[in-house]
Amino acid sequence: MGFFQLSFLDSLFKSRHPRRVTIRRRAIPQARTCAAHLETLWQQLASEYFPENPQILLYKINWSTRRQKRTLASCNIRQQRVVVAQELNRQEHYCWLPALLYHEMCHAAIGMAVQRGGSKRLWHGAQFRALEQRHPEIVALDRWIKSGGWRQAVRSARARNAAATRSRKSPRT
Repeated sequence: MGFFQLSFLDSLFKSRHPRRVTIRRRAIPQARTCAAHLETLWQQLASEYFPENPQILLYKINWSTRRQKRTLASCNIRQQRVVVAQELNRQEHYCWLPALLYHEMCHAAIGMAVQRGGSKRLWHGAQFRALEQRHPEIVALDRWIKSGGWRQAVRSARARNAAATRSRKSPRT
């Protein structure tokens, strides 16, 4: 690039507020397993538990690009998309993926026909819980979350990310 192009780009990205520093959040380091692995797992679960509902197979499954603190996964019914927290993309957490994806699949199966309690939708109501209990590992997943497994996964991911950032910034000798 020439001088003009660089100075033009620099002026575009300079902050209007000199004290305010814009920090771009970095995604957690590249996924160890690609989204295709999640898609395959999703298809296996759908064929085993919901063979009568081919609509579930239309969902796109991806790893989150954002750091998560509370959300293990989410299901967007309108966009037919499931996003799984990047913090779970470690070998030691893969055992929880089938139960977690099944949980999100239950949301997809029920869809917008979810029960209402007054003016609110009961996303995790009795109808959902009855459907969710069909998977044998749901209780173990809930136990892992409540015992601090998810919290530890988040802490570990942040520590790894911080260490990677420090190693990138440290001068090489």
